Order: sequence, then structure tokens, then C-alpha cells
Amino acid sequence: MSEEPELVEELAEPGAEDGAGPEIHIREPWDGYRHMGTRAVTARLSEASAAELAAVQLYESSTRERQTILSAVARQMRRANGSGSRA
Repeated sequence: MSEEPELVEELAEPGAEDGAGPEIHIREPWDGYRHMGTRAVTARLSEASAAELAAVQLYESSTRERQTILSAVARQMRRANGSGSRA
């Protein structure tokens, strides 16, 4: 009998090579969003619903991280909540 253990078979669930944990895909807030420039997005935010603002914030925070858009979303959310605007 050998002192070294012998590996007989190694098994893993399909997809385990990609790492542990869930994978999340965040959809763009509205059709064509990912092709829009910063100015176009910020212009549309003034008409956005609370749900759209939240979707833009989540999308930008998770993907592109455009600070100008994230700041504009925060301003719009403050206005919508009646907190006024902070410069």
C-alpha cells in the first residue's frame, strides 16, 4: 500500500469552472440606453419615473459607472423626494 493517496476521479457541477456564486445580468433601463451619450441620458432623466431613476442608478453603478449620470440621478431623486437640490 502506498503512503500517497491516489486521485481516482475529480467531479464538479457544470459551470463550476466559472467560479462560485450567482451571476446577475442587469438590463439597460430602456431600449437603446447603452448607445446613448451622457447628455442624452441626463436630458431624459428630468422626465424619468422613480423606477427609471432607480434602474439607471443600478445599471450605471454596475456597468459603465458614468459619474455625471450617477450625480444627475441623485439630484433627480432628491427633487422627487422633496429634498431640494444640493450643488
